[in-house]
Amino acid sequence: MFTSTTWMYVAAIAGGIVAAFRIYQNLQKLRQRRNDSWDERLIDQLRKRGSDPFKPHDIDFFLAFPTAENAERLANRLRSEGFDADVKDTPENGELRFSLHAHKSMKLTVPDMKELSRRLTEAAKEFGGRYDGWSAKEVARPENIEERMR
Repeated sequence: MFTSTTWMYVAAIAGGIVAAFRIYQNLQKLRQRRNDSWDERLIDQLRKRGSDPFKPHDIDFFLAFPTAENAERLANRLRSEGFDADVKDTPENGELRFSLHAHKSMKLTVPDMKELSRRLTEAAKEFGGRYDGWSAKEVARPENIEERMR
């Protein structure tokens, strides 16, 4: 019924499918690791430039959506969580032409920022958009020990 050549083809195809699945899994892990390390790198850069990690920072979050309605829906959700948020039409951005800018003052900790970036990535996908990351201005450290103790 099945010759040894047929079995070799079946085994080769099965092996190819398994290999393709493993490559896909590894790429997903790398993508997640890259997103995680992005938050860490930004916080590390701010700290190296002298920003005080124990004080709240003004953080800006950037997202893009294909429709104003979806951008506004997420903006409203973020406003209910204490963010300031506005939506602008940016036709030069093509398909994702509606820009959602959210702002919140908060302390910069790696676990919190990783979690927030993960949540915003998921929320953007839920509404057909994309999370483009965050930025923050430096908050100067106190110059002397007495100010640090306050």
